[in-house]
Amino acid sequence: MIDQIKQKVEDKLKKYPKRLAHVLGVYETSVKLAKVHNLDVKKVSIAALYHDYAKYDEIEDQIYSLELDIIKAYVDTPVIYHAFAAAKALEKDYNIHDQDVLNAIRYHVWGRIGMSDIEKVVLISDSCEPNRKFEDAQSIYNMAIKDLDLACEHVMKASIDYLICKGIVPAEEQVNAYTYYMEVNRGKTE
Repeated sequence: MIDQIKQKVEDKLKKYPKRLAHVLGVYETSVKLAKVHNLDVKKVSIAALYHDYAKYDEIEDQIYSLELDIIKAYVDTPVIYHAFAAAKALEKDYNIHDQDVLNAIRYHVWGRIGMSDIEKVVLISDSCEPNRKFEDAQSIYNMAIKDLDLACEHVMKASIDYLICKGIVPAEEQVNAYTYYMEVNRGKTE
């Protein structure tokens, strides 16, 4: 099934070689982290491969299959729609209803309070896969090998800092997730 999903993603993103390379990088990084943390590699693989599946769909197509409450909840941050649309597409295309997999796709952009380890791995891998040129991508990966919660907090802070630097106010949900992981990690050292 993984090969079939990978081929479908490759076919869809072939016009976007940088995005395809990113998705494959997230997939490879997620699998490595899943093995380190003894997670279900199949679930992680599926979520990583599908996380940006709807990234280049028109906004109308992204919201077409979404529930009205999701559309309303993210009307001020439509960048999130592609994540929810990708989860819906996976459900439809492969009849996958596993919430760990679907939530890893839905919340890969900025995370959420109380993520599963599978969700954490996809969120982290999205930031530190080998094609990312972020200054601290390698340090995020090294941190994730040791502690997924610390790496999540670091990824969330970097995302919020980036938005603030660009003059964009982070979403309340994003700030709440970051605050939650700061509390989870209170007293830990890197």
